[in-house]
Amino acid sequence: MAYARTEEGSKKLRYCGVSTVFVPLGQILIQVFGLWLGNYTVASLLTAAIVTIPNFFANKHYVWRFTSRENLRRQVLAFWIAMMLGAALATLFTHLVEVGMVGQSQAVRSVSVFAAQLLGYGIVWLGRFLMLDRWLFKLADDTDSTPSHADGHIAPEFMAGQNQTLP
Repeated sequence: MAYARTEEGSKKLRYCGVSTVFVPLGQILIQVFGLWLGNYTVASLLTAAIVTIPNFFANKHYVWRFTSRENLRRQVLAFWIAMMLGAALATLFTHLVEVGMVGQSQAVRSVSVFAAQLLGYGIVWLGRFLMLDRWLFKLADDTDSTPSHADGHIAPEFMAGQNQTLP
């Protein structure tokens, strides 16, 4: 319980909080688009395209508390790449389920797609947190070898395109 009161613990709880908003939103959109389009694979890609930008800003402002607009394009691009990796894996799982569920009832297909989506995004969820935390929105107290980034600036190593090893 004491860990939850630390900055690191609070940040992880905020990340989970953002996910509790965007996971149901994404799943609702996938189900609606899947029924409307008759294709859950396309629905998965369309949903990822719709929720990526709001998800980025929710994570940037609420989880990591960055308010700077400096290097916004690079931040969005790095986040978008991470989201698309998750979307690609979830969409692959969705496609495999969709192909495997041909002839099944709509209810069975919907539940199977839901499970495939949660599995795909769940696998990438942890990796995305680590990428955002240790690379994109690096906190000043993560390491003593870098200057303070608590002012909302991205680590200069990321912006300069230099190789950076993750701790």
